[in-house]
Amino acid sequence: MSRKLFPSLILMIALVSVAFNAHAQKLSSAYGALGGTYLPMWVTHEVGLFKKYGLDVELVFVRGGSMAATAIVAGQTPIAGADVGVIPLAGSGSDIVFIANMVDTLAYFLVARPEIKTKEDLRGKRAGISRFGSTSDFVTRMALEGLGLAPDRDVAIVQIGAVPDRFAAMEGNIVQATVLTPPINLVAKKKGFSIIVDVAALGLKIPNSALATTRSYMRRNREIVRKYLMAYLEGIKVLKSNPALSIRSLSRYTRVTDAESLQEAYKVYAGAVPERPYVDLPSIQKVIDFYKKDRPEMAKLKAEQIVDVSVLQEIDQSRFIDTLYGR
Repeated sequence: MSRKLFPSLILMIALVSVAFNAHAQKLSSAYGALGGTYLPMWVTHEVGLFKKYGLDVELVFVRGGSMAATAIVAGQTPIAGADVGVIPLAGSGSDIVFIANMVDTLAYFLVARPEIKTKEDLRGKRAGISRFGSTSDFVTRMALEGLGLAPDRDVAIVQIGAVPDRFAAMEGNIVQATVLTPPINLVAKKKGFSIIVDVAALGLKIPNSALATTRSYMRRNREIVRKYLMAYLEGIKVLKSNPALSIRSLSRYTRVTDAESLQEAYKVYAGAVPERPYVDLPSIQKVIDFYKKDRPEMAKLKAEQIVDVSVLQEIDQSRFIDTLYGR
């Protein structure tokens, strides 16, 4: 190739790139926690995969997966990382649906102040959550019931905010316990806080975080949903194959700098994010059954009504995922 032609080729490639990005579909996409459960989204964004698939995605933090779900229904963020907060909205008549899993196990720890050592020490205390109806709410209530304590009666449930907010509230004795995710739980342990329950050890395959949208948005914008999922699936591959990059993303978004805590947290999430992120219907049904005890409007709700993995299935059947992993 001549020296005259080479600069021209570089210029042409640059112009094509600019033109591609200029026509990229703009999209606001929320995520509802700073504890690491949204690491696949962060990695996907950090390495430019949304742009690779023709999307100009702005990631927006909202305080709690239930708030992210509300933003989806309101049309403020059409595709977002949410949590089980999707389920009560669906039970109230919204057409919100899960379209892909993210972290498929409850990587939570019920953590308490240093002076609290046993479940009896929790009686009469306050536990902080993000928002009512969120995963942190569900996990806290489930953990307390497992300890033989009645949520709201034996332990008050208090809305605080995101993981860093809850940890700060516990340090300040505003609440005496909360559920934390890696790497924040590891930081708390180093500071002398008590690990009361390792929820992750229970092995429950309930979505800690998942991608969600509405059926109406999918009908109108199926190709955008397809592009988003293709970028996300490649982001999962990067997360699993590039620990250094993933740990940098984890540190940036969680604001944790302790290297040991970040390394341990990465191991948790790399193992908990499936290559094929299908949403497990029996797991969703477990959450519905848990909530409908106190919510009669959810009595007839079925998991199939709030899960639509049809786009993910189409991508998978095209062997896109297999190709990513060289199979």
